[in-house]
Parts: sequence; structure tokens; C-alpha cells
Amino acid sequence: MGSDFPNAVASAVDANLENHIARLQRYIRQPSVSALSQGNEEMAALLAADIRDLGGQADTVAGVDFPLVYGRLDANANRTVLIHSMYDTTPASEPDWIAPPFEARRVTLNKLGECIVGRGVEDTKGPVSAVMAMIDSFRQTDINLPANLILLFEASELGSASLPVFIHDHAAELKDADIAYWPWHTQRSDGTAVAWLGCKGLMLLRLTLNGGAWGGPLETDLHAQHSSWIANPAHELTAALASLKSEDDLTITVAGFGDNALPSEEDEQLVRALASRLDPDLLLSDIGANRFKHGSFLDALRAHVLEPEINISSIHGGYSEDAGHKAIIPHKAWANIEVRPIDGMSVDQVLRCLRDHLDRHGFGHVEVVKQSGYVGGRVRAGSWAAQALTKTYREMGFDPEIWPRTATAIAVDLFTKTLGIPWVGTCPGHAGGKHSANEYLQLSTYGGAIKFIARLVWRLGQAVG
Repeated sequence: MGSDFPNAVASAVDANLENHIARLQRYIRQPSVSALSQGNEEMAALLAADIRDLGGQADTVAGVDFPLVYGRLDANANRTVLIHSMYDTTPASEPDWIAPPFEARRVTLNKLGECIVGRGVEDTKGPVSAVMAMIDSFRQTDINLPANLILLFEASELGSASLPVFIHDHAAELKDADIAYWPWHTQRSDGTAVAWLGCKGLMLLRLTLNGGAWGGPLETDLHAQHSSWIANPAHELTAALASLKSEDDLTITVAGFGDNALPSEEDEQLVRALASRLDPDLLLSDIGANRFKHGSFLDALRAHVLEPEINISSIHGGYSEDAGHKAIIPHKAWANIEVRPIDGMSVDQVLRCLRDHLDRHGFGHVEVVKQSGYVGGRVRAGSWAAQALTKTYREMGFDPEIWPRTATAIAVDLFTKTLGIPWVGTCPGHAGGKHSANEYLQLSTYGGAIKFIARLVWRLGQAVG
């Protein structure tokens, strides 16, 4: 299985690589920034049109927040692969871009050679474009796709609010798929391949505190001269946030939060195998940090892969001009936090545990608002789906790192539990800088990413599971 992959398809990738790169540049040049409600409708329409140009059927479907792209290519095959990704990006307002973020310039970067620099090239217009290039490569050779394809692209940078509704409404037809696949460039800067068997989930929450019966200013900010006898909502909110974790920031203190998320023996074995082959210094360099917050690398890796997490991404309240100072007690304070739950947990459980914790610690006046949320999931290393993924890597000469779960947030549970199909993710291609300035994709690795997706779909089309 997989050994009879037609070399003509790989040759077609090489012969048309410049066209595939041009398609990727076209995608980047169409901004699709959910946080700014900028260009998502246009990007969705662009993808749907490209799917139709490649011989498929595709529509844009209205979502809770932004449209989804829903496409199909029927190859009259026995197997169906659901390819899920996203088409939107984060904003590109960082001041230190070396090239305009929506021009998709080809730039030579130190040690990496020629790269495309642009918002979304890693996250995730590079992988989406690689999927289109894979389909195009089969068409160029007049070789039928080895599997029927369902293409589902969403705008998930703000939390995949539309995806659960769409999957619920279309479950009957989506269950035609035998497997869900999330393409993502995970190759390291040293060439090492990385394979994911699962992901954490993501909940976007806002904790808000207004002055009121508990204390604090009632209707407007007060002069700071009153801070000796009037409570400060910003101070009270930071105390509530601090109560969620231990002082060393290593342990979540919310009772019941992760009770149903205990690691398995396979999880532990895979993490120990990762710890034995990973270079902590290279990881830190790729991340852009000097040290892990844990006492040992194994403990840091175990937390990153096996444990749920709570993160404070922003705190707001009062006067916030960078160059100024205003002596006040703000009448309102709020914080945006992310929770990354893992399989075994539920959104309702997390919300209930947070509410109970705040109430028991004297913060019943802090409001918790869910903005979006989903749980992660995974497949076992011995499953046919995981074996197809890892064998495809090895067929291409890689010895992949096998990650039982990544902290990257994807709504895996919607596929593994709601639809009842396995899920796998990743492909070659080295990229970096998502959510920051100078997001890039190393062009010398892009052809390999396209060939990998083609080989994986070929193998999945023949798999017995």
C-alpha cells in the first residue's frame, strides 16, 4: 500500500512548482483578517472558485460569524478524505515587517534561503494552497484522484464559532468521509519531520468586573486619591486571575478542571520518546525564548502535550496610552483568557469549574463570558490512520517525531466524536512566525509538502481500517 504511488504526479509537482507558488501568493494578497472583518467573504469566494476550476463542486456557506467553503471532488473511489483547514489570518499590524505583509514577497532569509514572507503563509494559506496544488498535480497527469475529497475551509482564528453548527447540520453527508486530515507545515528548521496524532481544544473567554454592590466606582472612573477607601476593579480582577494557577504558574488550581483528562500509558511513552530525541535549545530558538518555565525539559514537554492549560492573553482597564499616565480607579476591568482543553474534558465542564472556583474564592462578582469553545482529540499511534500518516513520512525518507498531541488548537473532537472518524494532521514544509511579524515559508521545502499530501491521499485511498 502506497508503494505504487505514480511518479508522474511527483514530476508534475516539480514541473508546475512556480504556478503553485503563484497561487499561494495570490491567496496571501487577498487579506482575510477575522479580527478586523476584512476580506473573509472575498477569500472564501476565491477558494470556492479555485475548487470549481479544479473540477470540483464548491459553495460558500453562511456561518455564525464568517462563511465556510464547502467543496467536493468525486473520484468514484472507495475511500473519502475530508480535508479541513482555515482561510483566515490574524492581523498584521506589527511594525517590524521586512516586507509588506500582504504582498507575499520572495525574500532571502539567513540560513533558510528564499522564502515567501507574508501574513498567513504558515497559518494556513501555505497548506491550503498545497492542497490545491496536490489536486492540480493529479489533473495535470490525467490520473484520477485516489480518494474522493471533501474540502472544508473555515475562518477559525477567533475560535471556530461556525464549525460546530456546520458539522451538526451536515453530519449525515460528512460521515461519508473515512478520515479527516489537517495539513499544516510542521517541518523543523533542521529538516526534521513532525507528525501530530491529536490537538488540544480552545475556549476563548472574557472575565469582566464592573464596580457595583461588591465595591469599586459605580458609573465612571474615579480619581486615584480615593484608592485608599474605594476598591479597584483592576486589582480585584488580577487577584481573581491569579487564583486560577499556582504562584509558580505551573499548576491549575481550579478544582475538577482536568479530572477527566488523565494521560494514558501510550501518551507517557510517546512523550518520553520525544524528550529523548528533541533538542531543547533548538526548540527554544524556534519558539523565540530563553528557557522553559519547568524545572526539567521532560516536565515542560509533558505539560505542553498532555495537560490542559489556562492562559491570560490580555488585561484591560483604566488609562492605557503608552506615553502617558492618568491617576484613576477604573470603574471596569476585563481580561481575555484562553483555555486549551484536551479530550476527556468538555466545554460545559470547564465553564462550571471556573464558575465554582471564582464563587468559592470570593469572586462571585466576576462575570465569565464564553465567546467560543471546542475540545481537542486524538487517535492512537497504532490506528490505521496514524500508521498511514507515519508510513507516508517514512516513504519520503523522513524519521518523524510522533507527537500524541500538540498544543495547537483544532476542533478535532468534532471529527472523532461527532462524526466518528479518525483525524490526523501535518505535512512537510518549514514555516514560522505565525501571529507575529515576518511570517515565512521556506520555498525549498514547499514542493515536498505538496508531494507528501499527494502520497498521503494516495495511501489513504487504499487504506483498510
